[in-house]
Amino acid sequence: MPKNEEEKPKGGCLGKLFGLIVFLVIVGLGAAFFFISKPQDFSDLGGNAPMATTPTSPPRDMEAVLMKSIEGDYSVVLTEKELNEWLGRELKLKQTGELAKWVSMKRVWVRLREDVAEIIIEREISGKPFTTSMFLKIEQIESAEGISTQIHLHGGGFHDFVPFPTRGGRFGQLTVPQGFLIMVMPEFQKIASLFEREIDLGFQQMARIKIKDKKIELDPQPPTRSAEKGDISF
Repeated sequence: MPKNEEEKPKGGCLGKLFGLIVFLVIVGLGAAFFFISKPQDFSDLGGNAPMATTPTSPPRDMEAVLMKSIEGDYSVVLTEKELNEWLGRELKLKQTGELAKWVSMKRVWVRLREDVAEIIIEREISGKPFTTSMFLKIEQIESAEGISTQIHLHGGGFHDFVPFPTRGGRFGQLTVPQGFLIMVMPEFQKIASLFEREIDLGFQQMARIKIKDKKIELDPQPPTRSAEKGDISF
């Protein structure tokens, strides 16, 4: 009898612990779905304000701007505002064609921060706004064949002390690891296919690419090498 009395408190403690864990999981999932359901705030994005009916200057043709930069061998700076306004114009033109079946898609945005670009899809589901995004990072490698540019799904670590897993993107206002992007990757790939020419000119044919806060710098000139040390300067 005393033996049974000793076992009851142990079972009760384990049961309470398990119940607490289940409760925390449910609360965590509830909080996650809440933040997923809330779309991103675009107030910090350049080009978010309604475009004027008669712009002060004609909008830049991105393909022409990039081609002239490469042909003239000079650098070009594209601002976040210019890119978002261009995306807004181009997707409206393509909406009746390639994107006609995506009736729920509203806009595509880009957020440029130091070394990281965030591509955002804004759409409507049952009349309610919903956003998904992915973080991109540029890596350039020089080899005997020249400079190659690689685009990685990488938004840095969640915290300085927790570098892994790396941030992949955001579902609504919830930041998610890279592995979760498999669910939305086809959408981003289809959108990228609409801008193959601009992507080739802006990333594959540019020798130097630098993402900065609110802008991206592109330069077709290869990096200079120090005659004394043989160092490469990007």
